[in-house]
Amino acid sequence: MSISIERLRYVCLGTRDLDAAVKFARDELGLQTVAASADEASFRSDERQYTLVYEKGDPRKQSIGLELAGLAALDAAAEALQAHGITVVREDSTAKRRNVRALLAFETPGGMRVELVVRPQNQGWRFFPSRDAGVAGLAAIALRSTAVAADEAIWTQVFGLRVSDWVGDSAYLGLDTAHHRIALHPSSQTGVLAVEFEVDGINAVMQQFHRLRAEPQLIAHGPGRRPTSAQAFIEFAGPDQVLYGFVAEGRIMDPESAPRPRQFAQHPSSYCSWGSECRIAELQAEAPQASTRAQLREVPRP
Repeated sequence: MSISIERLRYVCLGTRDLDAAVKFARDELGLQTVAASADEASFRSDERQYTLVYEKGDPRKQSIGLELAGLAALDAAAEALQAHGITVVREDSTAKRRNVRALLAFETPGGMRVELVVRPQNQGWRFFPSRDAGVAGLAAIALRSTAVAADEAIWTQVFGLRVSDWVGDSAYLGLDTAHHRIALHPSSQTGVLAVEFEVDGINAVMQQFHRLRAEPQLIAHGPGRRPTSAQAFIEFAGPDQVLYGFVAEGRIMDPESAPRPRQFAQHPSSYCSWGSECRIAELQAEAPQASTRAQLREVPRP
């Protein structure tokens, strides 16, 4: 049985330095602060109550939130995941903290914690950015995986996500009209590789590039355009070995009649048709699947 995912809702990231992470989300990403305490801070990027959460603690503690249609879908997801040998846990305390009606947590074969949620809240008032970065919403996440094929099978067989394209063994997975919402990349590590926000045009992508030119070592990839999704993009370093991206434009897919996925070579030209320099290990041809941070300087602390 396939359980449909309604929407990518949020990303939660552990951080060694909560103050620095808050400053980054506000000053660099232009997100709106929803709530902040000594242990946690959450941020809006669109009508969703929040899309990015920083939790003080181990940076390896990460999770992604995906919305299901209702409790029946949540129960069906639990049954389907257990049939695939995956342990699932209902977490009422986490549901309360995330401000959702119900939450089911599991770990993918590649080691990523996933939170399936029911009835997450939206905000009635419009998103008000902390700076004019052009952010229009949370667009996608890129995940490191130690078991890409097994992860792809779970996402496609249990949740009905479609493979839009492959680059080498990396898989781009779609669930709506966007080319993809989740990207899986082979790695010796597990966790969130990049968090990407949609911006309101290529001008916002280029403005971020010029903003970062004073510290070019923070630019991980781009500006460029992806041959797979046709998105204009720029990827840059954030706190705790996580990258962030601004993306614009891109292919519109019909979920009912999506084209057959294409296979691209594991080569830099498959990730950028403009030929921009890439310093992301997981995207480099025949590169060791090591930490991207080894090639990028840590975001300065305030």
